[in-house]
This record gives sequence, structure tokens and C-alpha cells, in this order.
Amino acid sequence: MRRLKLHWWILIGMAVGAAIGTLLHGLYPTDIVQTTSLYHAVDGIATIFLNLLKLIVIPLVFFSLITGMLGMGNLAQLGRIGIKTFLLYILTSLLAIFMGLALVNLVRPGIGVHVEVPTEAVETEIPESAWEVITSMVPDNLVKAAAQFDLLGIILFALMFGAFLITLEGEKKKTLVNFVEAVAEVMMKMTGFIISLAPLGIAALIARLVSSTGLGIFWEMRWYVVTVLVALAAHLFLTLPLLILLMTRRNPYRFLRAMSSALLTGFSTASSSGTLPVTMERVEKGAGVSRRITSFVLPLGATINMDGTALYEIFTVLFIAQIHSGIDPSFSLSIGQQLLVAFLGLAVSIGAAGIPHAGLVMMVIILQAVGLPIEYTALIWAIDRPIDMFRTAVNLGSDSTITLIVAHSENQIDESVLFDA
Repeated sequence: MRRLKLHWWILIGMAVGAAIGTLLHGLYPTDIVQTTSLYHAVDGIATIFLNLLKLIVIPLVFFSLITGMLGMGNLAQLGRIGIKTFLLYILTSLLAIFMGLALVNLVRPGIGVHVEVPTEAVETEIPESAWEVITSMVPDNLVKAAAQFDLLGIILFALMFGAFLITLEGEKKKTLVNFVEAVAEVMMKMTGFIISLAPLGIAALIARLVSSTGLGIFWEMRWYVVTVLVALAAHLFLTLPLLILLMTRRNPYRFLRAMSSALLTGFSTASSSGTLPVTMERVEKGAGVSRRITSFVLPLGATINMDGTALYEIFTVLFIAQIHSGIDPSFSLSIGQQLLVAFLGLAVSIGAAGIPHAGLVMMVIILQAVGLPIEYTALIWAIDRPIDMFRTAVNLGSDSTITLIVAHSENQIDESVLFDA
């Protein structure tokens, strides 16, 4: 018998959770349902799953960021191509984030969504000014910062550690690099294990949610789904082509057509890393980019460039903030605080692994950073798979676009290859 893939198990878990939640919602009034033994079992499983996510997220971000920097090699030797590539990756990620910011504030899909999610209070002080943001980036105690989910401090320390690690030479560098890469690999395996529990965890989360709200919550999510997909499509089919046109004077849509098999592979697998061989083949043979450029730019992009993930995270966190403001009128995020969330989205997207659902794992720490209960992720798990597929295609489109732009600037394109699909 052919083994079912994880996303099919997740769909089964969603259906089972919805069925259990509907049963509880139909049998008991809202004030009684939380006293039943079945609800207690569901609540316990959901809590364990959320705790596992919180358990791994700090070390996962920390070591992913360091290994991402190590992937850049010796900063002094990378020179022009390395700096150019890195700046372009930051540029496209910022453009994606501001696309998400603009649409989530324009459409406001979370306003009017009525949901009672069982939550725990999160005591987090959100910086109000630029100086508060700057000072909060420098913790006086790293262990305390990690315990308090102080993401800004963790990110700064990880970036400093990675930068100075690159400058080491000889055996000390080799030892530390091997240690960091080994821990990062262990964290990836732990993440994979926890994600493998997702069908059970999601079933419990959805059952807990539906037992209080009924199935109507999924209909209320429709504007979120439509708007986030529009934002992702706008970045892939408008923003990135405009960059190609402005920076290379080449036909961007012929290039996207040449990359179609890689984009479809990424869409179906929801894995940037797993699609890397196909992406490299298409950029080289479909667009004529030299192997010298693709062998550096694309693997780096698969590690640190996650436009779709960054857009998705900022959009979803602000969507959740809009829902929460309807429950707690005293809660709101100013434009300055939204820009802080944008910075966090950029930072964690750099550390996001190219594996399915990694963006959702990374979102947990952003929610913690702005004082939003992570139980709201129950709303997103139910519809994450199709959105994950779309944002992976956007990630690949961005990697390919930047590879083309860098190759054009370095005169490393075989002009005899005319974007062959």
C-alpha cells in the first residue's frame, strides 16, 4: 500500500477534529462543553502540541540564522557578487513584506471575525519608539532573553555570533562550524518530528476551536485566504517581473514561463530545498545563466531568501491582531509596531528552513514577541497547506529572479538561450 503523505494526514486530522468539535458543539452548550472529559483530552493534546512548538522555536531560529550566515562563506572573499546577492534578497523580501502590510491594512480581513479561542495571557511589552526597539535588541542576559521570547535580542546575538565565526581560521573555526551545523541538523530533525505529529495536534486544535465556535469559523476565514493569495500572486506576477524588466530589460513573463516546471514542483512539494535541483536546472538550461552564478546564488536563496514566507508571516500576524482587537478592544498595533513586526518577519524568514510548514513554526515566535496568544494558530493550521504551496512557489520565483538579475549584471548569461520552457 502506498504511504500517505503528511499533508493528506493533516487533511484527515482536520476532518476528524472538525467532526469531534461539531459533536461537542452540538451536544453541549458553550459554558458546559469545556467541563467534559472529551474536551479535556482534546485540550491536553492541543496544549502539548503547542508547547512542543514553543520548545523548539528559539534554538531553531538561533542555529538556522547562524548556518544561513555560514552559507555565505568568507565575507571578504565573496566580494561584489555576494554583497549584490544579499542586498537583492533583502530588497525582494522587504517588497513582499510591504505588499502584505498594504493589503492586510487595506482589506482588514480579521475585522468582524468572531472567534473564541482558548488562550493564555501573554505578558509582552511592545516597543513604542525607535529607541525602545534599538535598546531591546541588546539584551543584558541571553538566557533571560530566550526565556522571555525576546526575539530581537536572540537575532542580534545570532547574527553577531555568525559574523565573528566566519572570521575565525583553522581548527577552531572547523570545530565550531561542525558543532553549529550538527545542532542545526538536530533541530531540523526535531522540527520534522514535531511536524509529523501535526495531524494529531491539528485535530485537537480544530476540535477545541470548533467545539466553541461551530463550523462557521471557516467561512469567516474566507477573506483572509483570498487576500493572502492575492498578495502572494501580486508579488510573483507583478513585483518580481517589474524588477526583471527594470534591471535586465528582458521579458519577465517569458522567464517565468521558462521557470514554470520548477515553480510547479515547488508548489506541489511545498519545499524550497527539495526543489533546488530542478530550480538550478531550469535557471541554467531555461534561462542560460552560468553555473558559476547558480551554484552560489540559488543555494544561498534556498537558505535565507523566503519572500513568500515573510509576506505570509506579516500578513497572518496582523490578521490575528485584527481578530484579537475585536475580543480585546485595548489591544492594537500602531504603524510603528507593525513595522517592528515587519522587521521580525524579515529576520525569521532568513532563518526559516525550506521545509513544509516551517513558516508556521516561525510565526509562533512573532506572536509571542507582540503579545498575541499562539493558540490563534489553530485558525491557520486548517488552511496552511494550500497557502504553504503558494508561498513556496513565490520563494522559488524570487530566488530565480535574483539569480537572473545577478547573472545579467555580471554578464554571465548565454544569450543563445532564449528562456526555453
